[in-house]
Amino acid sequence: MTIDELCLLIDVPKMVQDKVIKYENEIDFNSIEAEIAKMNDPGTWEKAVNDLNEILAPDETGLKMLTCQLHAACIAYERYKNMGIPDDIFIATMKFFTRFLYYHNKVYGEFKYVWGWWAVRQISMQEFRIGELEYEMITQNDKKLISIHIPSDADMTSCKLRKSYLDARNFFSKYYPEYAKVDMICGSWLLAPALKKLLPDDSKIIQFQKSFRLISQEDDSPGFLDWVYGRRDIPFENLPEETSLQRNLKKYLLSGGKVEWANGILIPDPFII
Repeated sequence: MTIDELCLLIDVPKMVQDKVIKYENEIDFNSIEAEIAKMNDPGTWEKAVNDLNEILAPDETGLKMLTCQLHAACIAYERYKNMGIPDDIFIATMKFFTRFLYYHNKVYGEFKYVWGWWAVRQISMQEFRIGELEYEMITQNDKKLISIHIPSDADMTSCKLRKSYLDARNFFSKYYPEYAKVDMICGSWLLAPALKKLLPDDSKIIQFQKSFRLISQEDDSPGFLDWVYGRRDIPFENLPEETSLQRNLKKYLLSGGKVEWANGILIPDPFII
């Protein structure tokens, strides 16, 4: 697979694709082969990204980094094929790049790529999008776990989430059997207990919360601002009120309320309607 083929598959914006193809013709990938390879190992991927940032500088828009990571994704595609993992999983997983390009453009008015530090998970085949959710294979305290991530475009309907979960169990049983029956965990503002004060019991977010047993929480985290309002540098009084959640949350924050970042374990039979 070539980079331009990948850009078409995952719907990279045309103006970004044009710049990526330009950088592809300028970058000597042979000279950064070691850094590209190190993005496949959780133990070295942070250093690899930092080293690449230095090599590629100046790269104010991050599109040189995007080009290198799309190049790495093309290499990952060959591993997908060798393992027999379907193309639809590959495409859904790599649309991470596209989603965050559009997200940054919506919030800041320009296409800029600033998520190279996270995309190593997709490149290294540690994280896969299966249906509505993303699943990352991790190890904590010598224990294998799967960390669930919720994409911004996920359909939070219980039946869709349940299908994702069941498909993920089947996926890991087939391709990564050592992760077939491990605990699935999630760390997110979506699990914040404070949301119970702001949303009706039948809301999709509250139904999502019921599928997890909380194990810890950070009581005052700004992380929710990125996902509810798009950024965390807006004074509370100026926060937008385009959705009921934004309106309710703004009122709650102005009254001194706090929103947690909570961690939970998926219950054995989750997302029952």
